[in-house]
Amino acid sequence: MPSTATRFALRAGATATVAAVIIGGAALPANAAATDATQAESRLLAGSGTVDLDTIAALAGSYAATAPGGPADGGSNPLDLTVLNGIGVNAPNGIQLLGSNGLVDVGVAGQYSATSTTDAVASAGAITGDGAIQVGAPGTGASVDLTPLIDGLDLDGVVSDASVDLGALSARAEATRTFDGADVTTDYQVASADVSVVSPAVAALVGQLDTALDASSTTLEAALSADGVTAGLTGAVADDLADALGIVPGITVGDTTATVTADVDLAQAVSSVTAAPLTSGAVTIDLSTGTVTIDLADLYTLNDLAPNTRLLASETINAQIEASIADILTNQVPALLTTALTDALDAATVSVDISTDATVVLATAGLDITVDTTVGALLGTSTTDPEVAITGTGALEALDTLGLTAALDEVVTDGVLPAITTVVGGAVPEDFVSDTVAALLTALEDVVTALDPLLDALNQLVAITINSQTAPAFSDPDGDATGATTVRAVRIALLPALDAATVDIATATVQADPFAGIAITDPEDGSSTTVPTADGTTDVPVTGTAEPGSDVDVTLDGDDAGTQSTVTDEDGTWTVTFPDVAVGDHEAVAVETIGGLTSDPDSVTFVVAAAPVDPTDPTDPTDPTDPTDPGTPGGPGDGGAGGPGTGGGAGTGPGGSLAYTGAELLPIMVIAGLLLAAGGGTLLARRLRHTA
Repeated sequence: MPSTATRFALRAGATATVAAVIIGGAALPANAAATDATQAESRLLAGSGTVDLDTIAALAGSYAATAPGGPADGGSNPLDLTVLNGIGVNAPNGIQLLGSNGLVDVGVAGQYSATSTTDAVASAGAITGDGAIQVGAPGTGASVDLTPLIDGLDLDGVVSDASVDLGALSARAEATRTFDGADVTTDYQVASADVSVVSPAVAALVGQLDTALDASSTTLEAALSADGVTAGLTGAVADDLADALGIVPGITVGDTTATVTADVDLAQAVSSVTAAPLTSGAVTIDLSTGTVTIDLADLYTLNDLAPNTRLLASETINAQIEASIADILTNQVPALLTTALTDALDAATVSVDISTDATVVLATAGLDITVDTTVGALLGTSTTDPEVAITGTGALEALDTLGLTAALDEVVTDGVLPAITTVVGGAVPEDFVSDTVAALLTALEDVVTALDPLLDALNQLVAITINSQTAPAFSDPDGDATGATTVRAVRIALLPALDAATVDIATATVQADPFAGIAITDPEDGSSTTVPTADGTTDVPVTGTAEPGSDVDVTLDGDDAGTQSTVTDEDGTWTVTFPDVAVGDHEAVAVETIGGLTSDPDSVTFVVAAAPVDPTDPTDPTDPTDPTDPGTPGGPGDGGAGGPGTGGGAGTGPGGSLAYTGAELLPIMVIAGLLLAAGGGTLLARRLRHTA
């Protein structure tokens, strides 16, 4: 807007132009009535890429717009999910993007847009009927199946299945008009976000552990029943048994043999590790299925992210994920295996059979001692007592009758059981469990290595952006995105390097023009109005432009009590009139109020002046040519006889002054002109100071 000084300089040429505009049609504010002042659009599903979801009629959003001073528009317009499930939108590679078997499935349908002369509101997703975000809404917001996209990429078997699961999703934007622009607020909700993948390496781990532990079980069983063990056990107990049997008359003790049978099932330890998923930080691994799940809410404050935050793109965040994977596989699993293997080893059964041949007075006889115990009992890690059975055969069948029971019990307690503990228990390697786990650790570390490219693979499949606010736009053809703001709860780019498809879930866009500021168009600043006399008055209309529908208050000379008020017309013009304005300098100040806001004032100064005295007016009582004016007596003539005096006091006659011609007023008129020029300059200076 030009300064007051410039406006004074331009006034001579501009006055006619302004007058022509006002006469030809009322001058409009910056936002003409035909132009929308507020716009709002909400879309549950939008997107771009090789599949442009914005062009699909079944996915149309809710659009509202209001012109300056116009009526409110909009309301709730949810998307029909049954229609969505039936449209079957395909990506260029033939993969179904939307529909009952599509990659993208949404579980919410809300779309709301509303506009008025003062603001615009748009919201989408899990929202209430009036467009508010439904915090903590139950159910699934959306899910994206990435598995069909894997075949087109060279992921080296890192991932065989992948998906993204999102909780309740919402987006909301509101723009409130101001005189300087618009106050815009955005909000969004992502209740939860999980990325799940099935890793062939993890899925194969259970089989590898089973195989390794089965082999370890077989090795231990063989060690416990080895010839050296049985020979040592036989040698340790044979003499004691012979001595105990020697009390039987006519007995001849023959050979003693020992056998050891073990049943070790270390693979059961794996089932304890796979019984429940293992979690570290944001990562959960289910070894039974090979599924790796990343809980993004554990890594990000999902509902307080900066605009356009892309997930899984931060080296710091990704390092946390990798550390969690390593912790599960190289710390948690070995610790669980150590405990489980210890339990499995303790529970491994050992059966020892010691047989002694004998004859009693040429009758065949025999003695069998069976001990059933566990490795844990042999190693002292279990308090379970062994089960012992002593049986005589042939001539030794009646042990009690022969008086052998007590002696044999003593031999078992003092000789056989300690020998089994020493010889059989000694066959178990001292660091068997730790060595076994250490051997498994190599396989676990190999899985960690196999998962190193996992995040790169995910980023090839999908790019997830939260609180997306790039490239604000309306999809409705009536929308004008100039100055608009868009917020999207989630933007999902499928195969981002190929720009296959970008799916925006819960999008809200608003736009609001600033209110038209108030302007006084008449009277012009520095203009003047004439009244006939110094004590005369006149009615002064003040006209201007402002926001249609705004309240306008105009004061004159700071007189608040005399404020004139009106409402701006639909065409953006207003007029008030001040009655009986007296002669003098005046200032009109106008402000407008709308939407609870008051504009900066606009002001003009103008003059109400009395008409100047016309010395040639015959009705002027001081006019020297008035025939009714008696004048003053003439003075004596100069150079002749003076004549009688006439009106105006000029003497006539040959000896007097010249006859009155009007030339006598010329000096007065010159002086008056100079005074008027000086007064105009003063007024101009005052106006310039006023605007400065």
